[in-house]
Amino acid sequence: PGLRRYVQNHVVPESLAHHEPAADGSAQAWFDDMAAFQAAIESDAWKAAVADAPNFIGSTINLFATQVPIVQDKKTTRERESMVKYMGLLTRQEGWEIDAFQAHWRDVHGPLVKAEFTTMTPYMQNHPLPETYDSPRPPAVDGVPEAWFESLEVFPWQMVRRPDGPRTTPAGIDSATIFVQPIPSLVVREAVIVDQG
Repeated sequence: PGLRRYVQNHVVPESLAHHEPAADGSAQAWFDDMAAFQAAIESDAWKAAVADAPNFIGSTINLFATQVPIVQDKKTTRERESMVKYMGLLTRQEGWEIDAFQAHWRDVHGPLVKAEFTTMTPYMQNHPLPETYDSPRPPAVDGVPEAWFESLEVFPWQMVRRPDGPRTTPAGIDSATIFVQPIPSLVVREAVIVDQG
């Protein structure tokens, strides 16, 4: 109840030759607000889904976030199902306060990534809700970037490979100053289960 969109992210088998994914997949669920989410988890339907999860899921991490678009496009959720998507699991370097980290990631790092990876469209940042850091469900990570590419042929594999030498691009240099390295990641395709627009 109240679910606006539900997308499963399935690891692309071909990506396994290039790196070890951080997980076997991920799921994203959109609600209008936290009250709508709370109502959903109290429903019998949600409880049935939770009861089924141990049948095939070994472990999970959770994140309550808001999406920040850095590069936008006009594709629908369904049109993106054929695309390849990068997802990273970001942890901020020690010394970064939450507000400063999110502002830097959005206003400084985002444009650097946009300039370096010109074949991605769209590019979203998922920022944990600040109030959840002091909640019973604190964020498991400090952010999840999502970058879509038309196909594996144009996917920049350097996004998921740990560099052997020093970083040389502005985005790479900045990444090393704000994110714990290496960044766990997945290369996925979306399977849209629910899309209410």
